[in-house]
Amino acid sequence: MAGHARRLLILLATISSWTAFGQSDPPFWRDLSPTMQGVLGPIEGEWAGMDAERRRKWIAIGQHYDTLTPAEQQNLLSRMRAWVRLSPRERERARDRYRQWLAIPAEQRQALRERWEEYQNLPPEERARIRADDHR
Repeated sequence: MAGHARRLLILLATISSWTAFGQSDPPFWRDLSPTMQGVLGPIEGEWAGMDAERRRKWIAIGQHYDTLTPAEQQNLLSRMRAWVRLSPRERERARDRYRQWLAIPAEQRQALRERWEEYQNLPPEERARIRADDHR
């Protein structure tokens, strides 16, 4: 039994060292480059409270920012500002909806995107009529 516990402790120590060696914690806000701080500015107030995984995701988004068109960049910044305004419950609901979206087969997602784009291209009056019909 003692040998089993000792092997378990060695295994745990090894795993801990692998984790520490392979993945350092994402940086503090002050350690981000000025460019990255500019891109991630809308979430600065939440940075310190984020877990390592969320910080890594935001850093990946920030690194991808330069590949976006100016319109896509503005859209991303707008979405970040909207995300910050959501309550924790609203964020969890959004994450659930996103997981549900990913569960839909790719062809159906594409069809839904096309229908959404068609809807967005309708005149405001027509969109309002459709929304009113949906609430009945």
